[in-house]
Amino acid sequence: MKVAILIVVLIAAHTSAVPPCELKEVKDENPVKVTPSWVSQGCWSADTSEGREIHLINLHLDRISWFTMDLKNTVPASIILNSNKNVSLVLFNKNIYAKVYLIRSDSWIRVTGPNNTVDLDLPAVIQSDSNSLLGWAKSKFGAVTSFTELIDPQSITFNAGRGHSQDCELQTNFTQGKYLEYLPVTTSVEVKFCRFLMPLKAKEEVHIIRHLPVDTMTPRLIEVNFTHHNPSTLILQGPNTTTWKIICRIDCKFKSNNPVIIMGHLLLPNSPNLPASYEGLLKFAEADSNTAPASYTEISTDSKRLKVYMKSMTNTVPQLPSTSLQTTTSPNKPKTTMHLYLSPDYRSPSEGIVEVLSNKTVYAEVSTSLLMEGAKLDIENCSLHARALGMEVKSLDIKKETCNPKTCSSRRFSFTLKPVQEHHSQRWDLQCFTAVTFVHHLILSEGVERGLKVIKAISTLPPREFHGLELGAVLGIAFASFLIGACLTGALWFIHTHTGSTVKRQPVPAITPVSENSSANHSIGSTQSTPCSSSSMA
Repeated sequence: MKVAILIVVLIAAHTSAVPPCELKEVKDENPVKVTPSWVSQGCWSADTSEGREIHLINLHLDRISWFTMDLKNTVPASIILNSNKNVSLVLFNKNIYAKVYLIRSDSWIRVTGPNNTVDLDLPAVIQSDSNSLLGWAKSKFGAVTSFTELIDPQSITFNAGRGHSQDCELQTNFTQGKYLEYLPVTTSVEVKFCRFLMPLKAKEEVHIIRHLPVDTMTPRLIEVNFTHHNPSTLILQGPNTTTWKIICRIDCKFKSNNPVIIMGHLLLPNSPNLPASYEGLLKFAEADSNTAPASYTEISTDSKRLKVYMKSMTNTVPQLPSTSLQTTTSPNKPKTTMHLYLSPDYRSPSEGIVEVLSNKTVYAEVSTSLLMEGAKLDIENCSLHARALGMEVKSLDIKKETCNPKTCSSRRFSFTLKPVQEHHSQRWDLQCFTAVTFVHHLILSEGVERGLKVIKAISTLPPREFHGLELGAVLGIAFASFLIGACLTGALWFIHTHTGSTVKRQPVPAITPVSENSSANHSIGSTQSTPCSSSSMA
């Protein structure tokens, strides 16, 4: 009897699709990270206004009532601060060339410390909209070097600096560069997580995230930055006041009982009857024979906005966007690479710094790790940046090269080095800017860079320098003069010897004297007829 019961238990354990999962508080070893502070959108360009950098920081604040800001570097810069709520700022300005502007409308920023700021009055309809705010700043200051929409920072360190793109256009999947660092606000966020052992027959992972807020009446936005390598589906469940925003490295499926924002589009709930319990969500995840739960996450917070970083099927920790000076890419950002070739067959890519003669053509191939069906990769522009000549930049005219779409998902192009052919051999940085679009919507804009050592080509027949008439030229002219003189002398001698005896001396005709009366009839300066014309008239 005991043996029979044991067999039944074993059979039940093996036939159970999902084994029990013990929810534990998230530690550093779990592949999920939650933060209440992040950069929600922005842009970074090389554009300036009369040599002065223009930086706009748009603060979206929920939990903080004050923050600190430290201005470093010593470049001419204008920093414009805007906030969605009244807040106090402790300002430390170590940049004597920096000027701080505070936008005042329905909300304003009060400065504690040396107050050398300038107030700018702005209508609330512009202050509350990022696109309107960016357009206003471009019109007001003539350019915008960076725009950073920052969620609940406790402190900001501003270093200034220029980016690479020619114009500042808002990107929703944006991570600030070295020009800005920040520390997140401290908040109470409870995150529990567990991972399931995937059965061998499962072809697709299912990751469940459940939002359990402190109160269900407050609207909340949860942004999920999901990195996965295997076929995966996200199940997002929360109260009716929850809105999700998904950022995926590659195309990802999702099911939710809440509205979802993906690639800038707000979609209505596609699974309105999603179960609101742990057991119900697990059963929902294993309803398809090809899918199985891979992880389950519960988030409980009183914050109005949260950012969730998640990686699938990995034991490493998904890193938050680093605030160090070295990191400028987000953990989920697709990687764009560029390979250079010295022949049009695209067979052997050149590694490292590529050495090329200035009279040769360079062939390039750019690809992205964004494997989204329908996404299109384009090359916007390319330029050469001199290493030894300071800020000298040479624009390149690129020519698109053919690439079989069935076997090639990258973009190929070529260019000549004509703009730098007159320079001496030196090192240049090739910088190209790419754009990934999906149904005419910009998904990703990124720059790629490769090093080039351009060697000045020397002609096999170099032009000779002119230093006056050389000996060979003088001798040539003298010899030609001698031949001409000899020919003329010979011709004169021939005429003299053959025609001198037959030439008769012709008598000179007598000229009839002109009478005084006739000469008096001609006024001074009048034209007289020649003897030939006079005889013809007679």
